[in-house]
Amino acid sequence: MSKEELRRALTRARRARPTKREDDAALATQCLRLLGRCAPGPVAAYHPLPSEPGYGTLLPALRGTGREIYLPISLPGGRLAWALDGPSRPGPLGIPEPVGPRHGTEVLASCVLVLVPTLGISPEGYRLGKGGGYYDRTLATLTALAPPRPPVAALAYPEEILPVPVEPHDRAVDYIVEPGGCHAKSKGV
Repeated sequence: MSKEELRRALTRARRARPTKREDDAALATQCLRLLGRCAPGPVAAYHPLPSEPGYGTLLPALRGTGREIYLPISLPGGRLAWALDGPSRPGPLGIPEPVGPRHGTEVLASCVLVLVPTLGISPEGYRLGKGGGYYDRTLATLTALAPPRPPVAALAYPEEILPVPVEPHDRAVDYIVEPGGCHAKSKGV
């Protein structure tokens, strides 16, 4: 199955998900558990859209920790900038984006955890996104930073953990968060 076919199938499955609200609440709880194992410091996240894991639950849960939260801002060329959570406005992709001072991906090095969206993910931690390459570029920059770098976790529903096409530019995340738990990616690839 091609990436586009897989994206369409996973998107259809998300729209038909009968337990989305409960699953999103469980995902937020699992993210807080993972964050609880981290040192004090900021976290980077994303603003979940209604179809994405964590919608309506992830950001309120993170805000409740009192930690600073960096959220992405879409830039031309499929790049992301980052700003602290606060007042926002819809960005070019219709996603709420903070309006505060912008930072490059290098600011993620100050974070203790980076949470990223995914449409599908392999057991080895390779993400299948929506096709814009925004997070592929961010993860490539992040993995190029001098160690130690913050761990990266992707949020997914259980059926979205499946083999996905992997290309040379893809970077694996460190953790997969699903409603039933959080686990390190499996070894391989």
